[in-house]
Amino acid sequence: MNHFKLNTISLALVTALVAPVAMAETNVYGKAHISVASIDDAAGSSIAISSHSSRFGVKGSVETEGSTEVFYKVEWQIDMTDDSAASDDHIKSRSQYIGVKDSWGTIKLGRDDSPYKKAGKKSIEFFSDTYADYNNIVDKGQDVRADSSMSYTVKAGPGKLSVMYAAGDDSTAAENTGDMTSLSYNAKFGSVVLAVATQTINKSVTNDETGTKLVIGYGISKATKVGFLFETVSDDLTLDDTNTLLSVKHKLGKDAVKFAYGFKDQGNANDATMLALAYDHKLNKSTTAYAIYADGADGGLNDSSKLAGDASVIGAGLVVKF
Repeated sequence: MNHFKLNTISLALVTALVAPVAMAETNVYGKAHISVASIDDAAGSSIAISSHSSRFGVKGSVETEGSTEVFYKVEWQIDMTDDSAASDDHIKSRSQYIGVKDSWGTIKLGRDDSPYKKAGKKSIEFFSDTYADYNNIVDKGQDVRADSSMSYTVKAGPGKLSVMYAAGDDSTAAENTGDMTSLSYNAKFGSVVLAVATQTINKSVTNDETGTKLVIGYGISKATKVGFLFETVSDDLTLDDTNTLLSVKHKLGKDAVKFAYGFKDQGNANDATMLALAYDHKLNKSTTAYAIYADGADGGLNDSSKLAGDASVIGAGLVVKF
């Protein structure tokens, strides 16, 4: 990101923050998500009662006398099933930022999902926050919520262009280890959604990791959506990844049937695969009950579900949004 662009963004941010405040709006929100499942992997079998990224937060916006809007979000993840005294596991920070928005685009400062993480996600990730979360296949090291970040999003042609810089370690001695640049473009052409993204993370002084991602979503009908993802991740010190994922979601009235198959190629003799099936039943506008089956070979349920080797899950869950 060049100095001109940084100066332009900084000037727009300062101008917005000093504008007179007209009206403020604040909302408390959250999601409770718990499942009961029979899990089986190389270590054995167990019955698990788990919280899946349950969360609560506060978000709002402040209108100014001009056209600029100031907004904010402060969100935490909670584990509704663990030891309440284990504070390190029980409460974790999620997206927390302040931003400004006007006709020239949107700026955010704080901690937020990178453009790479967001790119095309709604078109491919139908099993989010379950045992079959797409991070079992999609590289979790690139699918990041970036600390100490600044992002800019603007309409460009038929879609939106997003760029983010994350400062990483603030220590001058660490030479900004962990800093990141992320870029994405998301567009819709009729029934087709197209998203492309690239991201480079400075893992250490001598090692950069770069990811590139393509997501294509297609609405076959109002009821049926298909998504395809292709990702490559290059790292100087570890095995490179080539990841592919196919997802299908078909609505049956208010309910839905979902399918996903993913493959993680690291050049090994036995590369990870994941297959998942689920049925969602809408109890009301804010509550969903679901049944899920997921199977992973050679670590295919490891990255998100932390199940090693060949593993399988049969379970049911309840999601309540408020």
